[in-house]
Amino acid sequence: MDQPGYRADLQDAVDCTAQIAEALAFCHSRDIVHRQVSLDHIMVDDQSETPFCRLVDFFAATCCVGSTPSTTACGELPCIAPEMALEASYAAKPADCWSLGVVLLEAAGGLGSMRLAVGWLEDTELEPAAARIRRFFSREGSCARALAAMGGVRSRAVLARLSGLLEPEPAARANADAICSFSESS
Repeated sequence: MDQPGYRADLQDAVDCTAQIAEALAFCHSRDIVHRQVSLDHIMVDDQSETPFCRLVDFFAATCCVGSTPSTTACGELPCIAPEMALEASYAAKPADCWSLGVVLLEAAGGLGSMRLAVGWLEDTELEPAAARIRRFFSREGSCARALAAMGGVRSRAVLARLSGLLEPEPAARANADAICSFSESS
C-alpha cells in the first residue's frame, strides 16, 4: 500500500475513513487532539470482509479544551493542515479533520493524489506547499479534481466527505461527528 498511485477499494476507503472519524470524534469529545493523523498512523486489520481500522501513535497528541488554540506544528506533507503549517496558532480539532480528509483522498484517489493535484515537488518546503494547498482547495471543484488526479476516480460518497474535510477555512470545516453521520449514499 505504500506505492505511489495505489488506491484502496472506494467502499473500503469510505469505511476506514468513517472508523477513523469515529475515533477522532471520541478523542475530540474528551478534548484530545491527535495532531498527526496520516496513513502512517492508521493500522488496518483486513482479515475479515470489512477492514477494521485503528488510529495509533498518540505521541504528538495533546489536550485541547474547547477551541483553545494550539501552537505546535505537527505532521508532514501531505497530511498537515495548511493552517498548522502557516500560522502561529491554529484550532487543533479542525486540523485533525483536515488530515482525515487527506487520508481519504490518498486512500480513495491514490497515494500521491494531493501532491499531483496541487502540483508541488517532493523537495518543496512545507510553507510554500501549504500555501499552494490552501489556494488549490479554495477553488470550486478542487476536491473532484484532486480525487481524479491519478486516474479519474469519481464517487459521490467520497466527494461529499472530502468537500467537508478539505475546507480551507477551519471554522467551516466538517468536524469528526459530521463525518461519522454521513449516510452510505452521501
